[in-house]
Amino acid sequence: MKIAAIGDELFIRMFELIGAVGFIAKDEKEMTQLLKKIVEEKHYGIIVLPEKYVDAAREIRNRIIREGAYFPLFVFLPDHTGIRGKRMAELKKLISLAVGVELKL
Repeated sequence: MKIAAIGDELFIRMFELIGAVGFIAKDEKEMTQLLKKIVEEKHYGIIVLPEKYVDAAREIRNRIIREGAYFPLFVFLPDHTGIRGKRMAELKKLISLAVGVELKL
């Protein structure tokens, strides 16, 4: 299973050191184009992205879910920009919808 990392040069270099294939994206538009291409190719089982792209990648992730696919797995990690908590907020919202009660964490 191959791993792809999408982000700025500093972000992807960390993952290239452990064998991931890096794709440089300078902004959300570039990231979205790369992500669509990578998902369509179906060569990667794991895609690692900076947490700042949680919202920008949502449409593509939702499409994969609607299609009933299990792969690729998306991993969102904080990067050097300091943007944090977006993925946690998204998970909290989804769990609250699933159980029918708003979670207070």
